[in-house]
Amino acid sequence: MISRALFHPLTLVAAAVFFLIPVVLGVLQTQSMDKPELMQAALVTYVIAVALAVYPHGRRRLPDLPTALAVLLMLVSIQRSYDALDPQAELFGGQWFTLGFDGFIVVLGIRRRGGWGWATLVIAVAISMTWGARSAIGLWDAALSNAATAALLLASQLIAREYDRASIAFAEARDMVISARSHDEAEKDTVNASVQRVHEVRRLAGGLLERIAHDPSPVSDYEIEQFRLTEAQLRDSIRGRSVATPYLLEVTRAARARGVQVDILDERGKPLPTAVLRSATRRSMEVLNAATSGSVTIRAFPEGDPTAVFIVHDGNAGDEEPVAIEIADVTGEVSRF
Repeated sequence: MISRALFHPLTLVAAAVFFLIPVVLGVLQTQSMDKPELMQAALVTYVIAVALAVYPHGRRRLPDLPTALAVLLMLVSIQRSYDALDPQAELFGGQWFTLGFDGFIVVLGIRRRGGWGWATLVIAVAISMTWGARSAIGLWDAALSNAATAALLLASQLIAREYDRASIAFAEARDMVISARSHDEAEKDTVNASVQRVHEVRRLAGGLLERIAHDPSPVSDYEIEQFRLTEAQLRDSIRGRSVATPYLLEVTRAARARGVQVDILDERGKPLPTAVLRSATRRSMEVLNAATSGSVTIRAFPEGDPTAVFIVHDGNAGDEEPVAIEIADVTGEVSRF
């Protein structure tokens, strides 16, 4: 969140305006310089150095190469500015870039390049002292003019450290919220699944359970058969959950009533894609409706297998040809063997 704020378009625009102010001052002073061509070189290197330091580069910490180039160009700009100025000038040499240099040092501190910032400041002070010793300003006055810049660099490092702490705290709080939401959603999903399972059991076996619980009369052979078929349906709804749609369960029940042995197995553990489920249901119902004997196996394979569902019918009779159907994952394409 903090990194996005640092590199927000409005923030970058504000930084551009800030760093352009020294450029305007430098352009206005160029013709009054003792060596205007050196002043022009100083302006160009200053702009490039600032651009390298401010540009996001996809992350908050400034990479090594842009950092080194930016520092080198900024120091060249400072040196060229002093070389362009007459040592006897009343204004302190290089004054046009002071605001921009301070901002440059602050950017290095905020972008976690405090070490480079201090090295840049030390070299810049040495350049200032060298020029001050040759001018009317004096060596120590030139050195003391950079005291404010040192304070700004220290402050920027403290700000960067607080940003890091705030970022960590924000990330921890966000993770806690996400974890709490995930836990709540998982609980809701569990409750919903339980309620749905109760309704499914009631739909499949509600009438028979009522018969067992409240009717004391003897159980007939027909009812025993219905109990067996219902128990098999419940087993299918558990073991073959990803493919055992209500329509398929009813067709499976009818096939078992005709004497067909049916196994519905789920190795996937999660819902099938809509196209695959629709195709698998249609082909399974076709096979089950046509089967009069033998066994039918409907198996859903694990996710990642090119075959999502495999349907096999072995009629165990000379006049009934075996059937094997593959349903491709994702597309639901059908292959018969």
